[in-house]
Amino acid sequence: MTLPAGRPPAAVEEPAPTAGTHEAPPTPTPAGKRGIEDRSWMLFAVVVAFIVLAFAGMIVLTALGGGSTYIPWGD
Repeated sequence: MTLPAGRPPAAVEEPAPTAGTHEAPPTPTPAGKRGIEDRSWMLFAVVVAFIVLAFAGMIVLTALGGGSTYIPWGD
């Protein structure tokens, strides 16, 4: 049995396509779900918070490690 390559197999609840129509029915979009495009401000805030936490962690670890009083051994 072969299927046409342009259209996936029909689901059980879909009616059979008519012989003269070659267009696929439009797919419904879920009304309750939002994409990442709608939440770009949240993604931006998370990235900025991660960068700030990384720099704060470097400052804290530097302070706990003795500060910035590094003196090379050769001097």
